[in-house]
Amino acid sequence: MKKLAFAAGLIIALGTTAIAGDASWKYSDGTKIKIKCRDSGCTVKAKKPGGKWVVVEKGEGGVENFDVLEAKYKKQKPQV
Repeated sequence: MKKLAFAAGLIIALGTTAIAGDASWKYSDGTKIKIKCRDSGCTVKAKKPGGKWVVVEKGEGGVENFDVLEAKYKKQKPQV
């Protein structure tokens, strides 16, 4: 019963920062990309080999927007 109460409390605590989706991968030239989406917003970051992470795009959150961003950046590499 304690485990169930703990899990319920954890779900309530995490409810304000619900995960809509996260993804990361590397292109053939070594450029890395990360997509981090929460219900509050999505951020796309990219990094060239030896470079620093830069924000490429910010937008609305949610699973639907995560799916759109993931499809977009899997088709085309961001200009960093």
